[in-house]
Order: sequence, then C-alpha cells, then structure tokens
Amino acid sequence: MASKTYRFLSANQVQRLYTTYIANTSPSQPALLESAITSPMNIKHYGGQQDLFVLAGELATKIMKNHAFPDGNKRIALVAADRFLKMNGYRLQRLPLHEQNNIALEDAHVKVVENKMSAEELGKFYASIATAIEEWTPDIIAYRNEAIEC
Repeated sequence: MASKTYRFLSANQVQRLYTTYIANTSPSQPALLESAITSPMNIKHYGGQQDLFVLAGELATKIMKNHAFPDGNKRIALVAADRFLKMNGYRLQRLPLHEQNNIALEDAHVKVVENKMSAEELGKFYASIATAIEEWTPDIIAYRNEAIEC
C-alpha cells in the first residue's frame, strides 16, 4: 500500500510562527526544535504512522517536551499543530490562540506536559475537534509551498 504524502513544517516555519504569535525571540535550544520538527516525519517514514492527527499530536508533544523556546512552548505547540493540519486540509481553530475556543486544547496540552496524555491520545483528541478547511488562504498556501513534503 502506498504511503500518504503530507506537508510538514520546517524549523524555520515554526520559528516564524513563534515570532508572529508568541514573542520576537529565537529558540534557546535550536537543536531541540529541529528534533521536535523531524519527529513526526520519522514516525511516518520509519514507524509507518499514516494518521495525520497522530502526526500532529507527535509534533505538538515534542515541541512542548523539548522546550526549545524560553517561553510559550505549549502555545507554539498548538499553533504549529494547527498550521500543520491546515497545510494538510484540516484545522483545530479558526483563529490562532483564540482563548475562548481553546480551553479544551489548553487542558489537553497541560495533560501532555504532565505525562497524563500521550502524543497518540492528543492526536485522537485533535481528530475529534478538527474540521476540514473550506479553502486555502494565502498564508496557508505560502506555508504549503515552503513545507517539507514527506
């Protein structure tokens, strides 16, 4: 059976999301950011994981636990997972960091950091709340064009 092809964020793209939505600073641990970014690609390629939402859960979990940024790792994990899903046809939220809509997402991310939820469980949670995007916006198209295809 042929493997599905997805678009994955690069470390530079996550850095750009961080400076746009969280703070204008660089990761304090760039190697840990790179490790977090490559993790979902590795589990897809070497582990055979084809579930887009589990891959998004892996991405978010690694960003949170690797703690590459000085602050805002849970927030950037949410933004990155949402952008990853948007590049592949789904979304978790209409507006990044829209506080009112993110209580359940925030709770799930806290559970991950506290080791009360796995990356796979987070991915299943994402699948339960995600919606298909209706049309590609210019920013999503730009991110897709720069993304790593795997």
